[in-house]
Amino acid sequence: MNLLLLDADELDDRGRVRLSDRRAEHLRRVLKVTPGQRLRGGLVRGARASVEVCDIHADGSVDLCVEPDPTTPPAPPDLDLVVALPRPQVLHRVLQFAAAMGIRRLDLIAAWRVEKSYFGSPSVTPPSLERHLRLGAEQGATTWVPEVAVHHRFRAFLETLGASKSLRLVTHPGEPLLEAVVPRTLAADGRMQIAIGPEGGWIDREVASFAENGFRPAALGPWILRVEAALIAVLAQIDLLRRTRPTAG
Repeated sequence: MNLLLLDADELDDRGRVRLSDRRAEHLRRVLKVTPGQRLRGGLVRGARASVEVCDIHADGSVDLCVEPDPTTPPAPPDLDLVVALPRPQVLHRVLQFAAAMGIRRLDLIAAWRVEKSYFGSPSVTPPSLERHLRLGAEQGATTWVPEVAVHHRFRAFLETLGASKSLRLVTHPGEPLLEAVVPRTLAADGRMQIAIGPEGGWIDREVASFAENGFRPAALGPWILRVEAALIAVLAQIDLLRRTRPTAG
């Protein structure tokens, strides 16, 4: 936990909160906090905050005094991910890596090579999705917990997209490399939407359907990667390109 995340509605009118959940256990057992100790914190999708440990109770709960910094409201990340729903144990890692590395939104979708049974897994319930996204945001020290949606039908998801000025990419082995597909000069707003396929990859018709909706096919390298490895590779490559390429305007 590199950043303690709190919901704004957890704070009382004095800016205090009592934790008795996994966060309190982490503070006591892992960080071994003591009264008076200060921690890095923040409000979910809000400002960073200075957090002081005010009291530790016999029942294991922890009282915190929270001072949000009004000068640090975060701008939402400008990258959205579309990921073919992976196996439940892989999904947990995908959620945490995506949140840690900074995305605005995650759409989990059906695909030809996605088992329908995955959609019935407890891992796809809203509480489970939210839990792993928060764990990732805590690891990445960001207050932005991504929005997430689950789509049971591939075509129905594409119909929700509409036109967009964002740069849209669909990753697929054998296509031109990412750095050749991303424009030499990036748009000033920087918005991007990137689709990552399932184990076994997108089928050709799915890649064509993405292309019909403005997605440019791109490869991440000469490799065929697992879903979580592809996610890390594409986010890291996009971050590097953004830091090394000029921006229009």
